[in-house]
Amino acid sequence: MVSWEKVCSPKSEGGLGIRDSLAWNIAAIGKLVWWVYYNPDRLWVKWVNQVYLKGQNWKDYRPSGDLSWRWKSICKVKDKMDTGYLNGHWLLDTKGYTLRSGYELIRQKFQHVHWHKQIWNSWCIPKHQFIGWLIAREALMLKGRDNHTHLFQTCEYSRRLLDDLAKMLRVNFPVSNPLQGIAAGHYSPLKKGVILSAISVTFYHIWLQRKNARVDGVLLRPECVRELIKKDTKARVATRLSQGIATRDNLWLRSVNLIV
Repeated sequence: MVSWEKVCSPKSEGGLGIRDSLAWNIAAIGKLVWWVYYNPDRLWVKWVNQVYLKGQNWKDYRPSGDLSWRWKSICKVKDKMDTGYLNGHWLLDTKGYTLRSGYELIRQKFQHVHWHKQIWNSWCIPKHQFIGWLIAREALMLKGRDNHTHLFQTCEYSRRLLDDLAKMLRVNFPVSNPLQGIAAGHYSPLKKGVILSAISVTFYHIWLQRKNARVDGVLLRPECVRELIKKDTKARVATRLSQGIATRDNLWLRSVNLIV
């Protein structure tokens, strides 16, 4: 399982890039805080100054207990975002306060991950991307003696499928970490995309076979799964190819039987 905070982080930080609605709402309220700092001529700001501030410094202002909860909420946001303001100026953007910069200040930050470009490659099928993301985060719900290291690295069944894939594509990559191996290789963008797509397909089918074995007690032979991997990869290549394909890429795709 992955926490909601991590799910809402950018893909470069290992998340899904989903926007955190609570943090976004706080950032939206931050716009009102910015108006009080920087737009004294707005009618709403003039009203705030007359009714609430009454000449007090906005940075140091604290609401009394008998004021409305809406106004107190705005003041709480002011305190929460205090590090972004300095002498009435917004530090995160030279043009002034924006929702995006306010959201960046509020949201929880995580370390950048090295695998996001391989997982979220445009060549990969979305459902394969999602399973690949869970694998990279070691967040698949596994039971019994299974763990991510065994299922995708040391398991003889998985290693055989990955070895077969390397032979099919005529490339070399470490079975223990194929994504990193391909990322470090010198390939054309098209070739790298096809290889990453094929690895993503393979991981998906390894997970699927493990699930079917647990739920239905059925496990396909590696030879059968290999044909399914090739079929899915070939179908993805067919949907992605354009007219302007380089000669060497064309020759490689023909040599590995991914195009006719």
